[in-house]
Amino acid sequence: MNFFNPFYSLPRRLAVIVGTRPNFVKAAPFLREAKNHPRFDYTVIHTGQHFDQNMSEVFFAELGIPRPDVFLNPGGEKHTEKIALMFDQMKDVFKQHKFAGAIVFGDVNSTLAGALAAIKHNVRLAHIEAGLRSHDRRMPEEINRVIVDHLAHLHFVTEQSGVENLRREGVKERKIHLVGNIMIESLELYRNKIEASPILAQLQLKPKGYILVTIHRQENTDSKQALAEILQLVAGLKNQYQVVFPLHPGTKKRIEEYGLASFLTGLTVIEPVGYFDFVKLTKDSLGVVTDSGGIQEETSHLGIPCATLRDNTERPVTLELGSNKLFPIAEATSSEILQHLKRLDFKPGLIPFWDSGVSKRIFQVLDNWEI
Repeated sequence: MNFFNPFYSLPRRLAVIVGTRPNFVKAAPFLREAKNHPRFDYTVIHTGQHFDQNMSEVFFAELGIPRPDVFLNPGGEKHTEKIALMFDQMKDVFKQHKFAGAIVFGDVNSTLAGALAAIKHNVRLAHIEAGLRSHDRRMPEEINRVIVDHLAHLHFVTEQSGVENLRREGVKERKIHLVGNIMIESLELYRNKIEASPILAQLQLKPKGYILVTIHRQENTDSKQALAEILQLVAGLKNQYQVVFPLHPGTKKRIEEYGLASFLTGLTVIEPVGYFDFVKLTKDSLGVVTDSGGIQEETSHLGIPCATLRDNTERPVTLELGSNKLFPIAEATSSEILQHLKRLDFKPGLIPFWDSGVSKRIFQVLDNWEI
């Protein structure tokens, strides 16, 4: 077992790297718990991957996360260009601060850029939400996950499949820690504020009287055919239930570019909302149609049916113990999706370690990390 070196009299500085809405949600309980662990100081680096006011600033405000110490502005259009620009801008930050360790979350481009910056500057790396695998290399997120896990020195895992994946890939047992799902810790941490959200009244929605839809995956939005098929499936739900569709900026851009806006007729299309509003919409919906990874987790924890418009998932526990079901786009029908969303037999809170103690388990490891 590794033990804290008593000769380090000064706090060790960690880089906490965030850049997207899911990153912010995962970082919130981590940074909250960090206040109880004086061994470390923190520099929060915002990569700028989500720079829109609704996509980032509102999250910091409502989650109570302090504004980042460093805010990058990478620009770029393509995935590779964005990663390269984020990495290039982070080099100067790492040179300036002399970090002892770096923390990255999830599988977004910011995660990979932060991991590369840490390793290139000989900074030890911890990956929160490690080990998840869809086994689909067409997904940019899958490439990010695999690379980051093979750079990381510590792997904090959400579910047993992640442990097994890392073992198969040769990661040493001492580096693997099954701590649970930090996204679910956020949900529990802010449950009272989520319940108090006025979003249903604002949108004139009745609990269980609507279906929530989110679409943003690159493999779905970068293909006109795939996006048209998804929108057709979604449009097929509106005759029986109101469909609420918070429209991601990237998805909106593609819909306009491809001339698919007619599919949105009759849907309740809204701007992206804050975390509390979104989870409230999820919790009180009949069910959710999505291509998101994190929403598969939140719906499973809440016992809300989730129809995932994908061929695979990196979160198999949501299929086994949760409320999730895969609907491959080319094969799915609106009626099949609706049948799943009407199910009433899902029970909340069944997945091990998906609770309010995840950050404490992470810091039990970090407090003994030799850095």
